[in-house]
Amino acid sequence: MRVIVTAVKGVFAVAVSLLFIDDLKAGPVEIEADAGVITMVATVEAVDVTNRIVTLVGPNNNWVEVIVGPDKIKVIKIKEKITVSYQDEVAVALRKVNKGQQGDAFAAEETAGMGLDAPTAAEQDWVTVTPSGGTDLTTVEITDTIAAINRNKRTITFAGTGGKTRTIVAGPNVSLDQIEPGDEVVLEVTRAVAVDIKPI
Repeated sequence: MRVIVTAVKGVFAVAVSLLFIDDLKAGPVEIEADAGVITMVATVEAVDVTNRIVTLVGPNNNWVEVIVGPDKIKVIKIKEKITVSYQDEVAVALRKVNKGQQGDAFAAEETAGMGLDAPTAAEQDWVTVTPSGGTDLTTVEITDTIAAINRNKRTITFAGTGGKTRTIVAGPNVSLDQIEPGDEVVLEVTRAVAVDIKPI
């Protein structure tokens, strides 16, 4: 009887180890973060070759735009699945849009101290423009309505079409005290930068 029990335990142990080996072969499927670098499996939605910006959608339908190196932008294809590691985008300034006074002196006054343009009318999700005086595309402005806030993790999430979401980390100088889900905000955001990209 002991021999049968031992044999069954041995078969079970082998089966479990084979499951873990299969998981390792499958590669990363969830987002992992380490020292400010995010790693995930993503699908390429759009490629802007001129500005070296790739739009990616991750496993949880999370969306991000990433600046990539000149050698990588030439080989990335739309709808391709890739493993990407990138330094996350960070909000360095934020202000709430006052709907009753959009584009007036209030907006100009609030914007002046933050280097932000007056809010843009949102014709699509995540309206993005280059800040006034901006010389490159490493910093952009985003206008959108907040879907969720995690004050412990200091993240702001925006909801897009088709269930897509975009989560942006708030920098240490950005106050989250006066904003709530449902507020329309303008953020100045440093773009995500790719550290490594590998086709799957």
